[in-house]
Amino acid sequence: MKLSIIITFFHGNQYMPRLQQMMIANEEKLHEANKNTGSDFALEVLFVNDSPDEHVAISALNATSRKNWHVVNNEKNLGIHGARVEGLKHATGDYVLFLDQDDELADETALTHLQMAHDHPGEVFVSNCYFEVKDRTNLLYRSDYQKERVGSLDVYLNVGTQIVSPGQCAIPKDAIPEFWMTHIQKVNGADDYFLWLLLLGNEVKFTYVDLPLYTHKYTGENISGETVQTDASVYEFLPYLRESGALEDEEVNLLERMIRYKADFRVAGLFGKGILSLKNLDIFVNNVIFKKKSETPYGFNR
Repeated sequence: MKLSIIITFFHGNQYMPRLQQMMIANEEKLHEANKNTGSDFALEVLFVNDSPDEHVAISALNATSRKNWHVVNNEKNLGIHGARVEGLKHATGDYVLFLDQDDELADETALTHLQMAHDHPGEVFVSNCYFEVKDRTNLLYRSDYQKERVGSLDVYLNVGTQIVSPGQCAIPKDAIPEFWMTHIQKVNGADDYFLWLLLLGNEVKFTYVDLPLYTHKYTGENISGETVQTDASVYEFLPYLRESGALEDEEVNLLERMIRYKADFRVAGLFGKGILSLKNLDIFVNNVIFKKKSETPYGFNR
């Protein structure tokens, strides 16, 4: 069984030494497990170069000795969604993990996901993670209530996505909808949310992995925390989501209402926040309940 890690590269050679070390460490963990248990786990690494004016600087050692490492050079910039899809077209793994160039994986990430896939084939595995917000680092999932809802469509529609990044997730390659691969977003930021909604609408099971295998780094370049842009990206995929048929029209309507409510809430004054909440009382109540039961003041949501 093989995991393909697809890394989108955009003027990112400053990250390459660390990325190579992470991939080597994951390979070593797999090699050790295969030797000790007789398993047949493998790792494939694909760097998708979305900056045509710059080459990916992989050291000569890694480039010549690791035949399972590949560079996919885009002839033009495709954006994050397009680059991920291009990597997916070249991936040969049973499972895929999309990684941003400025984020980190634990040494045992590939091994853990492949062990889970061996025991529970066909499921999406979502690990806990650390995420940086300027000068602090948080553990994302801190309560059983929150952990149990990483794959709850109701939460994704009323509260927001509960996954910081696809770097947390190992996804069965054959479960990724063709629709997601052919409806490429131009606005970066929420193609992952789009993918989760399609998968959940197709009743693919999400299983939580209680290990922080991923770290979402705050570099000032990340867009997943930029609410205005990610909201714009959600607005872009809403018509696609309706067209896909993965969700009912009323579910897409709820998602759109939640996104617009939260966007307006963030910029409204106290009186305006109250009026907005009364107009969207169901969403307001669901968010209050979620935050109380998840026992955390924050919630990664759009």
